[in-house]
Amino acid sequence: MKKLGIWLACISFGLQPISANAIDLMQAYDAALRNDPEFRMALKENEAGQANRRIGRAALLPQASASFYQAPTNSQITGPAFLNGPGITTNRSYIADNAGAQIRQPLFDLEALARYRYGNAQADLSDARFVYRSQDLLVRVLQAYVDLLFAQDQLGFVSAERDAKLEQLKANERMFKLGEGTKTDTLETLASYEMSEAQVIEVQNSLEVAKRKLESITGTPITSMKEVKKLNAQFILQPLIPNVYDMWKDTAMASSPEIRASSHNIEVARQEYQRAISGHSPSLAGVASWNQQKGFTVSTINQNTNTTAIGLQLMIPIFSGGEVSARSTQSRANLEKAQAEYDATLNRVTLELQKQYDAVVSSNKKIMALNRAVESATELTKAMRKSVQGGQRINLDVLIADKGLATAQRDLARSKYEYLIATLKLKQQAGVLTIEDLEKVAINFGAKSIEQYKLDSAIK
Repeated sequence: MKKLGIWLACISFGLQPISANAIDLMQAYDAALRNDPEFRMALKENEAGQANRRIGRAALLPQASASFYQAPTNSQITGPAFLNGPGITTNRSYIADNAGAQIRQPLFDLEALARYRYGNAQADLSDARFVYRSQDLLVRVLQAYVDLLFAQDQLGFVSAERDAKLEQLKANERMFKLGEGTKTDTLETLASYEMSEAQVIEVQNSLEVAKRKLESITGTPITSMKEVKKLNAQFILQPLIPNVYDMWKDTAMASSPEIRASSHNIEVARQEYQRAISGHSPSLAGVASWNQQKGFTVSTINQNTNTTAIGLQLMIPIFSGGEVSARSTQSRANLEKAQAEYDATLNRVTLELQKQYDAVVSSNKKIMALNRAVESATELTKAMRKSVQGGQRINLDVLIADKGLATAQRDLARSKYEYLIATLKLKQQAGVLTIEDLEKVAINFGAKSIEQYKLDSAIK
């Protein structure tokens, strides 16, 4: 419940609306809190789930009811006026009144106890699912945000590659006209240029899809990519704390909302089974009742009757057509299914935790290596162009170098984005992901912290 309160606080603080001039990661997250359909669905699902706690508790509390009945009544009474006399018919009209109240308190009821525990388990299950979906929103917003930026980066890379090939094509044509080049060089460059043009069109479509995905989460249209804040040139790699996998695994076992939800689901199934088998058990309740009748029957016309009773009610089930046994068998199977689902969830979480841990650990060296690769590829393309002009290299070598540079740039950008995603997913699988973790990631995009947004709102 403590984590749940944190998420609800995040919803209620209210960041500034997304600016028409720039969209950063934290503004996108704030918009998603208010507009994302999946998160709004999770909010209402959790609200409905919390009602199970009150529903279950009601089974153990007193049940009170009252009734009132009043009706004009006409009766015909036929009988002898006196002993062995002739029969006569008498009409009687009167108002029949009946009022009553009853209070019933379960004293021993295994089904009511199981319903109480079932309601608590359902509410706890709802809590765990909501925490998971709240954490998942952080990951989905970042994923959509970086997918959009990566698509834009891709467009920049392939456009630059296409433009370089266009310049190379012009150079080949000039050299061919001067008799210093070959027709083969020109055709090679032209074919490569047309392929790059096709790639640009494909990436433009991917960019549009990524933009729509982020818009669907934030509920805010993006009119221009200039509005979206991009990755800073100075990329910050956060230290991994703790840096031992077993410690992350221990944390996940204790805090993972998926594992907790699966555990609560077992308790839900167990209490459903207890409800089923309690159909064989007797129940005992204390009952207090009050009843008042006024002329309710012909024999009590003009008579008032007040009846008060306090006692115990014992109910012993004898035979229900086999329903109790069938429900017990069914609920027992569902309990075993829930236990198997728990094992599957445990395996899935630990595998994903290991995957994201390895991704974070290896990202540092990977990003550094790709930075060096981009620097080397940039120098190589410059050297290749000079070598072609000097006759030491052929045109195809320049095209291959351009392709290598674009690939290195793309891989570097992808590695940075994958590192950021892996950082959040690692903490999500461990169950310790919070909005502060998103703030640390957002620094790489020039976003403000929540506290800064609050301060700016207060000033305004």
